[in-house]
Amino acid sequence: MAIIPTDLLDRLRELERQVRDLMGSANSSPPMNRISGGDVVIGDGGRLRVRTPGGEDLLYLGRVQPDRAGGEPQQGLVVRRDDGSLALTVWTGSPDTLPDQPVQILDRKGNVVVADDARRRGLARPYVPYPLPAPVAVSRWESTGATSWTTLFRGPGIVQHPRLHCRIAAEGADGAEVRLLCDGEQVGPAGGPDGLEITEVLGAEYGATVTFEVQARVAAAGDTVRCRPLALYGVQS
Repeated sequence: MAIIPTDLLDRLRELERQVRDLMGSANSSPPMNRISGGDVVIGDGGRLRVRTPGGEDLLYLGRVQPDRAGGEPQQGLVVRRDDGSLALTVWTGSPDTLPDQPVQILDRKGNVVVADDARRRGLARPYVPYPLPAPVAVSRWESTGATSWTTLFRGPGIVQHPRLHCRIAAEGADGAEVRLLCDGEQVGPAGGPDGLEITEVLGAEYGATVTFEVQARVAAAGDTVRCRPLALYGVQS
């Protein structure tokens, strides 16, 4: 019988051990609940979907409904509370009329309490009132008999919305007018002796501090017009 070197037997035993280890590794799966040093990529219209233990959808990240025109997938984010009510969305429910996606926070009743403006810029909701302009003079003038534009109220504001809603109550002779200025520029049309109510685009940058003025004038000397600002709100487009 031929003599087999000892080192060759050792090598055979080591090869057998390595084969057993490889077969064991092939039949076992590594844990898939942790990622280190890499990315998770979901493509081709896929999405990440999280459900509660009761099987209710809690989160969608990726493709959301409805699709855009022509069947193009809409990508977004939908987060629900564990009771099923919507809490946060980045999507548009009407891609044909509102293609840009607003970011919305909803209360438990489904009301949108915070949202950005999807058509222009800034805030859509809530409607934040501007401070009402205060009288310029200490005597709190609320009337004028001047035939030229006269400032009766002035006050600051911070722009957060693309449009502004203003309501001014007035009473005066025929031909009397009232108007609103923002940083010296007239906003919308002037109102008559019955007052002014407008909703107009505000030509100021988001976050800018501006000065509002309420002015009035009469058509003829000897007439009087009285006015008082009632509301000044920033609103969505």
